[in-house]
Amino acid sequence: MNGVFAVDELTRAYRAVTLGEFRSGSRRIGRSPEVDSGWSPADDEDVVPVVSCLGGAGASTVALGLASAAEDARVVECCTVAASGLAAASSAELGVSPDGWVQASRGPVLVERRGERVASPAHCPAPRVTTRTLTVLDCAWEVDLLVGDDGWLGATIRNAPAAVMVTRPTVPGMRRLEAAVGLLGLDRVCGVVVGVEKRWPRPVEQALGTSGRALRAEGRLIGLPHDPILAMEGLTPEPLPAPILASCSAVLTMLEGNLR
Repeated sequence: MNGVFAVDELTRAYRAVTLGEFRSGSRRIGRSPEVDSGWSPADDEDVVPVVSCLGGAGASTVALGLASAAEDARVVECCTVAASGLAAASSAELGVSPDGWVQASRGPVLVERRGERVASPAHCPAPRVTTRTLTVLDCAWEVDLLVGDDGWLGATIRNAPAAVMVTRPTVPGMRRLEAAVGLLGLDRVCGVVVGVEKRWPRPVEQALGTSGRALRAEGRLIGLPHDPILAMEGLTPEPLPAPILASCSAVLTMLEGNLR
């Protein structure tokens, strides 16, 4: 060993690493400051959280599809800059707001995302005030972290009348969907399976748990067809494929009765 360190020093060092407080010479790599826990949408503003059950499920595609179907809407991407799925999706950049939201447009849809590292859900700044009637929250954090978060994002996830859970047509995807529904509650979840064909693979069918089967029986487990170009290139300024947009429109129609 090169030295002896007190327990409190090691504790502070560990906390600094987990929170992203690193130093290299005189330069500090910053992170978002912890934000206030309170946020309330406007009286005429509906909010739909879109949560990914597992990495790369396609939550950003679904969030953008919902906002595009609604038109008078915005997508607020609640994640760290390195995890952004919307960075290349806009057709015009609108600049950075005073509170650090990178704003862009995609047709009638407003896209807002963070331009810096966000250490945790609790460190994600609250959305800006908007005149849009629908705000879609694109949440890239693990579901259990969101549910347990004591900031505005966690409170929104726990209290939203409806939430969209996005997964993939795989055995792990179905298992993660089942766990997510258990955390959020069956009555307010709409499941979206990205990349599923009309006939599901037998192992995926067998992997559907009690909650997944209930969602499917009630028409609340909707499939988005596989699009090879979208799967390869990710979201770009190009319009979403018509079948993807049609499926997202069906999800939005299903949610409309539960949003208020």
